[in-house]
Amino acid sequence: MTQSERRDIAGLTCADWNAGADGPTVLALHGLTNTSEVWRALAEALPGSRVIAPDLPGRGGSVTTKAAPGLAGHAAEVVRLADECALDDVVLVGHSMGGYLAPLVAAKLGDRVRKLVLLDGGVLPEPRWTLRRPVVRAQWKLIVRPLGRAFPDAGTFVDQVEGRAIARRPDLRLHLLRWATYLMDGAGRPRVDRARLIDDAVDTLTGAPTLPLLAALDVPVHLILAEHDGDDSTRPFITDRALEAGRTELPRLTAERIAANHVTMLFDEAAPRAVQTQD
Repeated sequence: MTQSERRDIAGLTCADWNAGADGPTVLALHGLTNTSEVWRALAEALPGSRVIAPDLPGRGGSVTTKAAPGLAGHAAEVVRLADECALDDVVLVGHSMGGYLAPLVAAKLGDRVRKLVLLDGGVLPEPRWTLRRPVVRAQWKLIVRPLGRAFPDAGTFVDQVEGRAIARRPDLRLHLLRWATYLMDGAGRPRVDRARLIDDAVDTLTGAPTLPLLAALDVPVHLILAEHDGDDSTRPFITDRALEAGRTELPRLTAERIAANHVTMLFDEAAPRAVQTQD
């Protein structure tokens, strides 16, 4: 099993896998309600690559880390991390919110970035009434409400919060138990700043598109799309029509769609394959 060293880097709690590996460093950015722990499977699939994954402000070990609002605030913290680690050959990987954050980070790092791999992120979903700012805020107040209470154990958290996502993939339950164990504190409460999560959701889904920021960078950008959103009965988070709109913003964008949902895609071979592909 791949071992990680958890340590503070530039004020963020980070997982640092395969620290002695040569070549480019994978800098992995998680989604709205997740932590660095969701990238363990990617690190295990890339034993020859160093993988650094921060807990972004308001989550996990960085729950009390103060940062400026929205994606721009997260980007500033991640750039500080990259500077402290002297990273100058980086593959940026982002899932969900992290996929919208990655272009902001890339724009600041410039030629230090080798490529970007985005998982269900970067390209905005199709416009619809549920993506209006006040609606998104109201929805996310409901979504994060369960994260404000204590759970008796990690299994209960997985069953009540993430269970539908892995209904057809019981083989992934142990992985999600590990996610939950890391997320929760000693009293069984998820280590999240719910107000920050809500504000980040609003900024991610209703703020200015970030994909166009990559137009000035001459690096490959590959998008991996799941067939389903939160569970296997739902439509995609990013539809084919939304993808085409994204390609008008960044014509060189490449993409593939995989048989997974927004959660299970983190265990698919597509992401490590895209990281390793020589463009």
